[in-house]
Amino acid sequence: MNEEPENTIVADEEEPALMAAPQTEADPRSLAELGSIKMAQQRRRLLSVSFMTGGIGLVVSLAVFGGYVMMNMQVEEKTVFVAPPPPKRRYEPRKLEHKVKIQKRQRSSSRPTIVPRLVAMKKTNMTLPNIQVDPKVINTSFQPKFKSVSGKGVGVGLGNGYGLGGFGQGVNKFNFFGIRGKSDRIAILVDVSVSMVEEEKGGVAGYMRVKNRINRVVDALNEGALFNVIVFGDAADACFHSLVIANTKNKKEAKNYLRPFNTEGNWGCATGNIHSDGKGLRAQGGTTRLDLALTAAFQQGADTILIISDGAPMVLRGVTPDEMRAYSNKKREWEKANSAKIKAWEESQSSAPSTPPKMVKVWIPPKKGRPPRKGPPREGEPPDQGTPAVPGHYEWRSSSSSGGHGGRRRPTCPIKPPKPRYWTLAEFLKHLKLLHEHYYLKKGKKRPVIHCIGYKIDRAGNKFLKALAKEYKGKYRRVQTLKAR
Repeated sequence: MNEEPENTIVADEEEPALMAAPQTEADPRSLAELGSIKMAQQRRRLLSVSFMTGGIGLVVSLAVFGGYVMMNMQVEEKTVFVAPPPPKRRYEPRKLEHKVKIQKRQRSSSRPTIVPRLVAMKKTNMTLPNIQVDPKVINTSFQPKFKSVSGKGVGVGLGNGYGLGGFGQGVNKFNFFGIRGKSDRIAILVDVSVSMVEEEKGGVAGYMRVKNRINRVVDALNEGALFNVIVFGDAADACFHSLVIANTKNKKEAKNYLRPFNTEGNWGCATGNIHSDGKGLRAQGGTTRLDLALTAAFQQGADTILIISDGAPMVLRGVTPDEMRAYSNKKREWEKANSAKIKAWEESQSSAPSTPPKMVKVWIPPKKGRPPRKGPPREGEPPDQGTPAVPGHYEWRSSSSSGGHGGRRRPTCPIKPPKPRYWTLAEFLKHLKLLHEHYYLKKGKKRPVIHCIGYKIDRAGNKFLKALAKEYKGKYRRVQTLKAR
């Protein structure tokens, strides 16, 4: 048998051989090798334990994570949709486009035109129309582009189309001294200045015919219209504080309001309830105050204004700050240039002896009294109140009217201060333009139409009223005589 050498180590039997090898103190090399082998064995055990511990921890972690994932996958999620609140938007009404569409549809159908109408402002002021006819059959037909058909029906209640109650009047028509038109918001402006009753214009009787014609215009208004009567002279006054419905009660009140003007003891219009509101140009009085009457008509929102007058308005314009500033500068320059003369006069006054004026007793003869003059006063003047009788008497008066040394007077500036003047046509139209912008444009309303009647009018008034009517798309007519009816 072959025997292996004693120093040969077999790999498979390494560990038993080591265990069986005797340990002797005489062989130090064998002891060193035996120690290294034991250290290698310990390291293997540590590595094995570490690998096993890491593997077990990894398996546990995977198991826990996988279970968590599986549980989440099995849980059924519910999706909830929450709708946000709708955004708040403001849509401006397209008034003009809507109005045009409505008008086109009305023209393309056989239905009557719908007209917006205010029937009553108060329940107590509302009066139903008195229909004196029996209901009739109304036949209508479509426009030619459609097949002609007919229909039958009876109006019920207060309706639009065939008028009030189905058989009344439609849009309100008026005849103002020959000027015809249609409107539902009418302001009638009447000149009551004393020039309207001058003898060459027919006197009181001629002006009475004017008022009768105004009364017929008021009577012709239907109850679907709103109106007001405004008078003007040295001031302006309105019958109502706003446009009122044209019922029987208001018509009667308007006619009674107009009747006493320019009668004995009530000439012209000196005071009124209409005042400037500061929206137009500034005025400082005057006569024929058409500016105030138009201010009231614009404030009340009239879409048609009817004016009768015998002349152009005489409205005083105040002095502007620029004019006063220019006058002050010119006066200051004059005083500076003439300072030597002014100083010499003041020195002469201080050195001259002061002598009191001589008083003289004067006999004043008696005067007879005069009773108030009958008839209308002159334009722009108060009514004549007459003069009382004055008995004869004495009065003490100064004998010298000149003052200062030697009758010399203090040098005065020849430059006159500015004075108020009357409005021009351009300024009057500017005043109305400012009123229109405030009372109509801001509210989305169209500009009113102004019709004018010149009653026995002069050249300046004729030019003014014609230009006013032209500017506001109205008509103008000159009336010389009115027949008594």
